[in-house]
Amino acid sequence: MKEKNNFLGFLIRLFKPYLIFIILGIIGGLIESGALAALAFILKNVVDDVFVNKDFESLKWIVGVIIVIAAAKQIGFFLKEYLYPYAIYKVVQNLREKIYLNLLNAEPSFFIKHPHGDLVSRATNDLEAFVNVMKLLGVNLVAQIFTVIAIIIVLIYRDWKLFTIFIIAVPFLVIALNYFGEKRKKYSQMLQEGKGEYTQMLNQTITGIEVVKLFNKDIFLRIFRKLNQELFRREKKNVFYETFYLSSVEIIAYLATAGIIYYGGYRIIHGEITAGDFFSFLGGVLILVNSLQILQRGAVQLKALSPIVERIQFLLNIPQEKDEGIEFKGLKDRILYDNVRLKLGENEILKGINLEIKRGQKVGIVGLTGSGKSTIVKILPAIIKTYEGNVFLDEHELREYSISSLRRKIGMLSQDVFIFNDTLRNNLLIAKPDATDEELIEALKKAKADFVFEKLEKGLDTPLGEKGSRLSGGERQRISIARLFLKKPDIVIVDEATSALDVETEEFITEQLNKEFKNNTMLMVTHRLKTLEIVDKIVVVENGKIVEEGTEEELIAKKGIFYKFFVLSGQET
Repeated sequence: MKEKNNFLGFLIRLFKPYLIFIILGIIGGLIESGALAALAFILKNVVDDVFVNKDFESLKWIVGVIIVIAAAKQIGFFLKEYLYPYAIYKVVQNLREKIYLNLLNAEPSFFIKHPHGDLVSRATNDLEAFVNVMKLLGVNLVAQIFTVIAIIIVLIYRDWKLFTIFIIAVPFLVIALNYFGEKRKKYSQMLQEGKGEYTQMLNQTITGIEVVKLFNKDIFLRIFRKLNQELFRREKKNVFYETFYLSSVEIIAYLATAGIIYYGGYRIIHGEITAGDFFSFLGGVLILVNSLQILQRGAVQLKALSPIVERIQFLLNIPQEKDEGIEFKGLKDRILYDNVRLKLGENEILKGINLEIKRGQKVGIVGLTGSGKSTIVKILPAIIKTYEGNVFLDEHELREYSISSLRRKIGMLSQDVFIFNDTLRNNLLIAKPDATDEELIEALKKAKADFVFEKLEKGLDTPLGEKGSRLSGGERQRISIARLFLKKPDIVIVDEATSALDVETEEFITEQLNKEFKNNTMLMVTHRLKTLEIVDKIVVVENGKIVEEGTEEELIAKKGIFYKFFVLSGQET
């Protein structure tokens, strides 16, 4: 019961701001229902007065009434079919924005635990399913309820004896609804999950298309065919139970109608009722059957709506980052890692990191792949928050600062550059939204990315394609470096950001970084020891621990791990 109340409460909260449109839609449904009932009611006059008694005056009167009823019905139809869907689309517009904001503000760890394809499916397929089901429900359902009530009143007024035959069929309709409704709910949920898996598979294939093409495509095709077959099975089951349910309702309705025709015909023959009474009643029954079918279908859809709403609610309840705490205005003294540890599941990534970085100092961090280098620097902008121990920025622990103020003052260049499917201008403005064209061009020149004006036909307003498909890997990295020059952060983190650049460009960018951020604190994660020429101190990380620390000369003199890297890099003279 509580789950049902939560479900209904959620829908009420969604539609409450658009109550006026729903009320007008209901009024339209009432007008339409009244028009249908009126048509069934005057059918007696059409048969008895026009067809049997051949009264021309009655014919003119009835035609006029039909025109008025038809006009009223169309007014009601417009109110119901336009204003209620308008309210639905406004609700979905709000849902899309709330979901997008929730994704923007989600805890970074959330995306590690949940497949991206499933999230996309929930935000697209499930919202579309929500619209389709709600259009069948709501005002349309209310209108049909009023139609059923109005027609039942007409039928009872015309002949209550005939109506008792229809009443006999109702329990069978209820049984069909309960059985097939539960089946529909079950397979509707499975179908939405299957669509999520399908979207996820497509997303993975398109994202990793280079890997797919370079390796054996058969394994991907085999996985896809299995997934596609399962999705087809769920679609088949879903439509089977819906179709079988509608078919059973029609069979029950036809049997009831056959009984009414038999009993009605018998009473006409024996003079108990007129032909007009009977056809008026039969017309009402046909309208009633149609309305009951819509109601029954709506009731089945209502059960299918529940799992859809649950999947949407999941996106509305994503754990959000809390932007609270004191404002970080820039580093005054030092950064201090004090016995910092980090575990992801059973895997211990960092094992007691102790590191001091003074304001304005440039620190190089080196180590083998998987040693924990990038993890150390990702803690500072609160990309990773689940660490144990303390990280101090001056006298305050990192968690005491508001996240937004940290990220405003910390700039990070990563090896994994993301370029949005938008113009070059918008890809740069994310670093400084109020930047002028002159500032954008200057940043591109500093990053040695002024090539774009020769390569891109519309300059700053050229779309770069999905993930920057119009650019090479090195060009994408230079765009990301231009972003950093625009942002001008207080603390600079460079995480293998020059890995896709040629040696000449890398040296130029390194010099520019050193020049632009001469007095800034910088952490530089790198495999290329040549870029360490600008750092004041080098930290060597191995298996989640800092094993060496000092200047390049000091570490070479020790002839430890860094010395081995130095020799392997071919820099020993």
